[in-house]
Amino acid sequence: MIIKSFLFTGFICLIAQIIKDNTKLTSGHITSLFVSLGAFLGFCGAYDKIIDCVGGGASVVIMSFGNTLYNTAIEKGILHMLGGVSTGIVATILLAFAITLLFRVRD
Repeated sequence: MIIKSFLFTGFICLIAQIIKDNTKLTSGHITSLFVSLGAFLGFCGAYDKIIDCVGGGASVVIMSFGNTLYNTAIEKGILHMLGGVSTGIVATILLAFAITLLFRVRD
């Protein structure tokens, strides 16, 4: 199980590095992509199957955060998610998104 966890986590990092090297996406874009992917996989019911298959390795990657946000919103409601433990993280994500809409990054 440890080897599966290691390989899964390494594979996720490999995908992120390939995306970073071959596109103009920044680390923040890739992180947001993986959080959204984790939430989508949670919505489809696939992320729990991944955790059962590879164990703890699926719980440490950034996709796990998206899955956790999705599960909290479904189980306890969006207002609880916004007022619970993840308040600071959710506020940071929302503010960062708002700021990216207002300002443009210069090269």
